[in-house]
Amino acid sequence: MPSVLHRTSLSQAWRDLLYVSAALPIGMAWFIVLITGLAVGIGTAVVMVGFVILAVTLALSHLGANIERERAALALGAPIPRPPRRATRDSLLKQIGAFLRARATWKELAYLLLLGPLGTLLGTTALALWSAVVALALAPAAQPSSPDGSLLHDLGFAWALLGPVVAVVVALAAVAGTRALAAGLGALAYALLAPDEREQLVARVSELETTRAGAVESSDARLRRIERDLHDGAQHRLAFIAMELGRARAKLAEDPDGADVLLAGAHEESKRAMAELRDLVRGIHPSVLTDRGLDAAISGVGERCPMPVDIAVDVAVRPAAAQETAAYYVVAESLTNVTRHSRASRAGVDVALHDDRLVVTVSDDGCGGAAGVPGSGLEGLRQRIEALDGTLTIDSPPGGPTAIRAELPCGS
Repeated sequence: MPSVLHRTSLSQAWRDLLYVSAALPIGMAWFIVLITGLAVGIGTAVVMVGFVILAVTLALSHLGANIERERAALALGAPIPRPPRRATRDSLLKQIGAFLRARATWKELAYLLLLGPLGTLLGTTALALWSAVVALALAPAAQPSSPDGSLLHDLGFAWALLGPVVAVVVALAAVAGTRALAAGLGALAYALLAPDEREQLVARVSELETTRAGAVESSDARLRRIERDLHDGAQHRLAFIAMELGRARAKLAEDPDGADVLLAGAHEESKRAMAELRDLVRGIHPSVLTDRGLDAAISGVGERCPMPVDIAVDVAVRPAAAQETAAYYVVAESLTNVTRHSRASRAGVDVALHDDRLVVTVSDDGCGGAAGVPGSGLEGLRQRIEALDGTLTIDSPPGGPTAIRAELPCGS
């Protein structure tokens, strides 16, 4: 739990008062909505509509809990973190089942139900304290017009002198009291709404299972592509070269000139096969990346593009090989898509280290519409990046421009 603020500044006092006093109407509103939803849902559970009402009620409690997590920043200084979302490919029905089984779901509901009576009590107390401060501050001005026989009238001139002092003392007590009420309510909110270690561990395991499966799929697809490229390209060329050499060998004694023509054709075909193999090897892992790092490797990719590419690489310390390779493929795949699909006139590449994260951004001024659909190159990139605990975001509205941003952790 974040450290509770001990400031007694005027701004913090107002935030505390706002947090606690707003808990009165907000808590009562959620209490009425949720109690009504639960009662109606349970009462009609014999028919399917009851389960729908209960599901809607729990969804509303989740929404209310997220609002309360943000509102707690008034007292705690920062919003309460939300439970991590589990990466999953399950069906909607299974996801709903997981939501109902999650401890966080019922803790959120419990907090919002508690907020009704508790918010009423704390909010009323805080408003009473500050109402007393206002009353004491205004009492000297109201004293001359007070009715005969009233306590305020009987105090007379003495109250005009003591009233401001008493108001200040009560105001200090109100500040301290409201701070204590806000801190207590904030602590309860954190206890029930913050994710516990078990939830974080479960979400992390689920995320690792999903990203591992994605990485395996991406690797399998890459191997199939390499096999297809070898079969359809270099293998056919090598088979053609073997046949031409065999024909040349058969003609060598009787028709040297014909054999020379066949050898020349085989020689040219071998050059094309070598070029295809070089491109294929570069697609697996370019040697320049290992030897000279990202700047040289990305510059080479940019030079092969048919359009101008502005490249900026600011990486003072070389990242780990896995992150470096992933960053290279983000640039290579993105620029390939720019060339094939975007109809762009210019592209840009920016690679930099920010707070132990390697950030790669590839942008273009093309027609947009890029998306990481299953089986696409961008989806393969996403799986590669997520396997390294990174994130890939695609901003490509129809009509452009497009910006693809990858962030990879590089900390120790």
